[in-house]
Amino acid sequence: MAPRRLLFCLDESKQSVRALEWTLLHLRRASDELHLVTVLPPLVYNVYPVAPVATGAAVAAVTHQWEAQRRVEEHQAAEVLKAAVDLVCTQHNKVPRDLVHTKALPAAGGASGVAESLVEYARTYLIELAVVGCRGMGGLQRSLMSFIGLGSVSDHCCHNMPCPTLVVRGEDAVLSRGLMQADEAHPPKSAQPKRVMVCCDDSPHAHAGLLWALDNTLLPNDHLVLAAVATPVPFPVLDEPATVAAMQSAQYREAAATATAAAQDVAERCAAVAQRRGVGKTKITTVSLPPGGSSGDVGAALCKHAKLEGVDLMVAGSRGMGAITRSLLGLVGMGSVSDFLAHNSPCPLAVVKGVSGGGDDGSVVVSGRHGDLTAEGHGGHSALAPMGSTLRPITEGDGSEASSMQ
Repeated sequence: MAPRRLLFCLDESKQSVRALEWTLLHLRRASDELHLVTVLPPLVYNVYPVAPVATGAAVAAVTHQWEAQRRVEEHQAAEVLKAAVDLVCTQHNKVPRDLVHTKALPAAGGASGVAESLVEYARTYLIELAVVGCRGMGGLQRSLMSFIGLGSVSDHCCHNMPCPTLVVRGEDAVLSRGLMQADEAHPPKSAQPKRVMVCCDDSPHAHAGLLWALDNTLLPNDHLVLAAVATPVPFPVLDEPATVAAMQSAQYREAAATATAAAQDVAERCAAVAQRRGVGKTKITTVSLPPGGSSGDVGAALCKHAKLEGVDLMVAGSRGMGAITRSLLGLVGMGSVSDFLAHNSPCPLAVVKGVSGGGDDGSVVVSGRHGDLTAEGHGGHSALAPMGSTLRPITEGDGSEASSMQ
């Protein structure tokens, strides 16, 4: 398989370290290049009382404070990168040092400033998968934090990264599931087979997500779960006479059964695609879930099934809607399912964003690497369209000293 460029967004939190560990164990290939990146916090400017004349001593004092603050932050960033390099190269993983690149980036301020630095880095170096941790904040907490510029970095990355984004979230018991029993004398070098659930529908974006999952997440012994949620059917208002109400109920049950059968058909067509790409029939499970009335209901059904199935990784396609579109559609219950999953998934989630019209004949191109995957819409055949790219030289440190991207 071709080598990939993986971006790991690191800070001092245990969530980012856990995201690095999980990805190294479950998704890394031997030839992958790892980009370990941290973002320096913005400078804090103290406001002093206005003096009649700005003396040279006052200016020098303020400048000295800024420089001291920056030195402390660069030292902290260097420690984060050094610990990550040690984890990747010298502990259980043994990744060759020439495949590991480190970088400390400046931030504009707030969560959006931190995430924008990461997005720009991904564009510059043609990153193919961005990995971020998740603090698991609730909806109200995210909203309140965003008012003061401290919102969710993983949120911003999911919506703006030019490549698929892996949000590593879930309880410790879930993230550690699949690890082989080991001790200090016999460290874990591989994971037990994992269960990968792909969220399916008949859109080209979901089909692109399926292709990406088949090409990037499945190992020979892994199990693939293909889940499709049935289209919601309006429930009849039973205020008519008994005969009419019985007829309406029968029509509702028939429509619900038809919707469930259609969802099962979508899942089975996705299974056929997986089998054509080499996944064994016994390694595939298809399921059609009861219909939900809104994006939250659809997402909740997928999360519930993932928890029941003991899924280790979920993969969902994304339409790539902007913030305004997501907000307006959310008001009428047609918001982003991938958004809901990113905040509520019981396990790590990969969000694969397609770009409409990026390929020939109206196909959808998977974001990242300028068109590695194309998926023809609405049940068409799928194909890989690899395109070569050149990695720009990286100015890097050895983990003992952080460098900033100018």
